[in-house]
Formats: sequence, structure tokens, C-alpha cells
Amino acid sequence: MEEVRHSCGCIRKYRLYGPAHSVKRQIEHRESLQCPKCKKAAEEALFVARCEEAAQANAEMGLPELTGTAAQVAYAESIRRDGVRDALRMVNSDQKQGVIDTLSRATAAKWWLDNKELRFSGWTDKAKADFGA
Repeated sequence: MEEVRHSCGCIRKYRLYGPAHSVKRQIEHRESLQCPKCKKAAEEALFVARCEEAAQANAEMGLPELTGTAAQVAYAESIRRDGVRDALRMVNSDQKQGVIDTLSRATAAKWWLDNKELRFSGWTDKAKADFGA
């Protein structure tokens, strides 16, 4: 078992195989990386930050708050931001407020999560179908 001090400062033991020069390279490589636990924590922090940015962008566009669990709302905010941006790209400037009004009717985080695969005009078409024109 070889001890490796990762770039985050954590020390982990690994079972490394091969000739000495290969083991040395493996250790050096792992030392340049964060440990799996710290890497996951950093990725989760980045995800949370992106979701908060999306929520702020949605609020600035005048979209209402979403309902659902905290995890659903956090993820759905980023999906909704992308959905609104996609839909707004497909219309001219005088139609933009109508698109925002239509997509504002979808206030359940679950709706955005269930329809995350939609793109461009699919967002507004689905919202119109589900919530009326």
C-alpha cells in the first residue's frame, strides 16, 4: 500500500502495481489530483453556485419562484433559465414578453425536470398545452 498526499492535502492509501518507475508515476499523477471526496465536494459546490446564478437570472427576467423540494428547485432553475433562453432565441423582440408570460405559468420544479429534454419552441408549445394559451 502506497500513501499519496493529494493536492487538496488529504492522504489516502492505494494498492499500486507494476515496476517501481510505474508506481512512482502513478503516485505523482495522483498527487496532482484532488482526492475523490474533495473532488466531489468541489463539483457539488460548483453545481450549487450555478443553480443560484440561474435562480438570480430567472428572477431578473421576472419569472416567479418555483415550487418543490429544495433539490428540485435548485436543478430546475438552471433548466428553466436555459429553456427560456432557448425559447427567446426563436422569436422576434415583440414576441418575447409573450414567451416569458407563457413560461411563467410553469411554476412547479417538477414540470421543468420532466420536460428538460425539450428545446427551442418545444418549451412554449408544451407550456401552452399544459397551462392553456
